Amino acid sequence: AVVSTQSTGLLHKDISVENIDTGKELVRSLRPTWSSIKVKVFDAGITNKLYGYINEECLDKSEMILLRIYGNNTSFIIDRKRELETHVKLHKSGFASPVYCTVNNGYLYGFVDGCTLTVDTVRDPEVSPIIARTIAKMHCDVPITNKEPIFYSTLCSWLGQLDEDLNKGKLEVLIGIVKDKCSLLAELNALNDKITSRKSLEIGFCHNDLLLGNFIHNSSKQSISLIDYEYGNTNYLAFDIGNHFAEYAGVDDVDFNRYPDMDYQRGWLRHYLETVNQLKNRGPVTDEDVENLLKEVNFFCLCAHIWWGIWAIFQTLNSDVDFDFADYSKMKLGEYFKRKEEFFDLI
Repeated sequence: AVVSTQSTGLLHKDISVENIDTGKELVRSLRPTWSSIKVKVFDAGITNKLYGYINEECLDKSEMILLRIYGNNTSFIIDRKRELETHVKLHKSGFASPVYCTVNNGYLYGFVDGCTLTVDTVRDPEVSPIIARTIAKMHCDVPITNKEPIFYSTLCSWLGQLDEDLNKGKLEVLIGIVKDKCSLLAELNALNDKITSRKSLEIGFCHNDLLLGNFIHNSSKQSISLIDYEYGNTNYLAFDIGNHFAEYAGVDDVDFNRYPDMDYQRGWLRHYLETVNQLKNRGPVTDEDVENLLKEVNFFCLCAHIWWGIWAIFQTLNSDVDFDFADYSKMKLGEYFKRKEEFFDLI
């Protein structure tokens, strides 16, 4: 059955796609002239399953259709309706590929050509300014409907779905780092008290998941594109940047020594602020502007660590993706407590 979704006007097919072949038949219904379809499995994601379908007769990457199949139980922490609406909104704003069709457990959309960033390319002096400008444009150009930042409410929601004891079963690795849900909630409340005491923190549309794999670098066009908008929503702009800097550590081979030093951050933030000021018709960027944002960004790096630490606890208990979420939570929460004394009082 094919219906039109009310909120987006997109085609919806009332089926659940469980494997590559079912996805191939779905793509064939959208592209009936494709007589032979080649499939590529993308295995870099740790939340969803992703397949690419391309016309084997011409192998034109620009025509590739991606099928995202939602991860097991992720609807408990990700608002899939909002994710889809965000993707459509970002496409209209020039930041995302088109969405072609939705199914019960995912959707199909356009491919963005290029290479995902690595722990090395993210620091490339020719690439990092493009990253800063791209994030700045997104922060300035994408409209928001929700006026309230989602940082605190999202984490409260995730914590509310966990048992009190966080040291049993697969979560034994957290022994010595965090004992229970109550202690994590106390950390979250302390962070939020700091945040709400500062009325000058800027908010806007944030990606909220700026890990390296969500950046696509097209070297021939000298452009950066962002993908995967499942957490996109209103938030503190400095959270997006702090989260991005935290992700310099990598995912598969996490090394927090890769966190960028303050001089590097100052240069990056100046590129970001110059773009923001240009788009908002503000004056020149001052050293004080850079230093103020530097403090906010490093405070929100803490917030990003606890965000993904809690997220990984939930994933440990629910995900069927082949990834050690428990160890990832241990690393993220461990880095939160290690950096807390250094970053907590920056704002």
